[in-house]
Amino acid sequence: MKKNKLIYNCMALGVAASVLSGCGDAFLDTSSKTELNSGSFYQTEVQAQYAVIGCYDGYQRTVSNGSWPTLFQAVETMSDDCLGGGGADDRSDRLMDRFDMSYQTSAIDLFNGLWGDYYQGIYRCNQLINALDNISWSSETTRLVVESEARALRGLMYFDLLRLFENVPLLLEASDEVVPQATPDEVYAQVVTDLKFAADNMPADQYADKASNLGRITKYAAGAMLARVYLFYDGVYNNNSRGTMPGDLTAAQALQYCEDVIGSTNYELEPTFANLWPAACTEATTVEQGRVTTYVEACEEHVWVVKFNNDQNWTNDNINGNKFVVNFGLRDVTDYAPYGNGWGACPITPAAAALFDEEDTRGEASIIDCEEIGAYDAIAASTAYDFTGYVNKKYCPLIFIGGTSMPAAETTVDGGNMQTNQDQDWVLMRYADVLLMAAELGSSNAMNYFNQVRERAYGDTSHNLSGAPTIQQIWDERRKEFIGEGIRHFDLMRQGLDAYVSAQLSQANLNGSAITVYNGGVPTTISDTYVDNNIRTKRGFCQIPNTQITLSGNVYNQNAGW
Repeated sequence: MKKNKLIYNCMALGVAASVLSGCGDAFLDTSSKTELNSGSFYQTEVQAQYAVIGCYDGYQRTVSNGSWPTLFQAVETMSDDCLGGGGADDRSDRLMDRFDMSYQTSAIDLFNGLWGDYYQGIYRCNQLINALDNISWSSETTRLVVESEARALRGLMYFDLLRLFENVPLLLEASDEVVPQATPDEVYAQVVTDLKFAADNMPADQYADKASNLGRITKYAAGAMLARVYLFYDGVYNNNSRGTMPGDLTAAQALQYCEDVIGSTNYELEPTFANLWPAACTEATTVEQGRVTTYVEACEEHVWVVKFNNDQNWTNDNINGNKFVVNFGLRDVTDYAPYGNGWGACPITPAAAALFDEEDTRGEASIIDCEEIGAYDAIAASTAYDFTGYVNKKYCPLIFIGGTSMPAAETTVDGGNMQTNQDQDWVLMRYADVLLMAAELGSSNAMNYFNQVRERAYGDTSHNLSGAPTIQQIWDERRKEFIGEGIRHFDLMRQGLDAYVSAQLSQANLNGSAITVYNGGVPTTISDTYVDNNIRTKRGFCQIPNTQITLSGNVYNQNAGW
């Protein structure tokens, strides 16, 4: 078999000392740390607990490792709610947004870092899962919890790879061998198997205390993710027919997993939508005043989040910062606290901003209107590209008055800065999503679930439905509820290729007319840069990195359209 060190190499230490460097030395505080290897490490429950933290760290590193683009930025860029943005040299932003290699013909390895990060995370999970039988467990429950976490993380990572690349190799052993790409159905079957194991075997009360366990996987997080897997597969491959998908997951089972989350009473909607997002509920203050906010990190609405910390700098090994947030900041300006500076990626389209009426609190909480805060002229005259005047507020970095990054000012490490210290969590699943998925899957309580989301958005019942929502109404509501959260691109893919292409072609228009954006200070129309064939042939999927194809000895095949 061929070897591909770039993809799978995690070193023989596996989840031992060097692999857990981003988690801190305390996880393996032992004099024999340097002698640990994959043969000597997986022997005790304590080591298994360290190893499962390494699995969480592996998924976190798909963001914190610094590979560009992250999944989050890629799918926001590729959605119809955002343009490419960035600056003049950020041509890959426009490449992803338009699905057009002519913007940067040399970008044949655009996703190589991300591909490697994911497979290294999977490698860690495989090492632990394969070693479980060698460990003496104090109880079967303890083993089930560890295995559930490792398998849920592996399932999630393969699901991400499927949604990005569709055709990926499936490895269930800790190996650096090159195997041919599996069929999507084969990988989806494994995703379902892994997530089902966690949803069906994790104790119901495990990690229920969010304040002390935020970021840990629960049975309900795994169950909710199964519903997302089902709906994506059913839309992309089964034309939303509600048939059984690989892994024998049915629509009824997917619905039941959602109903289990709802019935658990462990989750509820945050009453004030803005409190879900730091930039939407944080005041403009000075460094001396400190951060003043109503944001609650361990929110009752959070079902599954990825945790990040602010203790990284350019020289230490704490690889645990949120590396995508800075990309969404206001480009070239620092005068509009609490909204921080960054690279100006993924400006929100006027069409997306126009979705919200004045009574819908989600609009103001989700989108920064640069004209309203007085920043429009400055950014329009800056180096920003595709500037529309609208910016993602949900994941905007924060600054104090004067321009100092909030997390950099709050860190305890020397050399903190706005690029390394962003610590906002990435919310993978909210309770609102569970409610809307249950409605879409045909719950008898669909109207009630749908109306709960609308009541929170509008603050009253005047916008409630009087009957069960249609699929289109649910899709439209999802677009408003989850704008800027890395969900819209995948939601659009599952509505069918024609709908997907139509939405992509119209994103640089408003009410049928081309919008004007600013490219390096120059007003420009860009609607004609979205070409049907560029979008349709790729079907929403990304290019397989050329390096991986080459290193595989051309065992891997490139995706259509790329």
